Amino acid sequence: MSRSLGLALIVASIAVAGCAGTRVGHAGRLPTGDRLVTVVISEDREAVDRECGFPLSVGPIYGCQTSHAVALPDGRTARSIKVVRYTDVLPSMMAFEIEIHEFCHAIAALQTIDDPCHAENNGLLRTSRRR
Repeated sequence: MSRSLGLALIVASIAVAGCAGTRVGHAGRLPTGDRLVTVVISEDREAVDRECGFPLSVGPIYGCQTSHAVALPDGRTARSIKVVRYTDVLPSMMAFEIEIHEFCHAIAALQTIDDPCHAENNGLLRTSRRR
């Protein structure tokens, strides 16, 4: 392989690696200010590794979920959930927003809490609608 071809391949691989994207979204503000749901989706496997934080994993990590208890002012407890996943292609902003919103309803429905998923935006999309 010629030196110029090798250099071109290195530059091209750096350019492609730099294109990987990550999106982070939240939904469902609890009375404490915590978010019921956080979703991280990334085309970057290293970003997923960092978010998931499992250094002793045997194989590649393609996703994870973590949760923690949140004590609510009324004495009940909620679980705040973070879902992290790898993807080969990021969804559109509208599709991502819908995914987060529906995750919020699913997680709220499985707990004995008031559904906070419409508290901030009345269930309306923030991204532009396309037909």
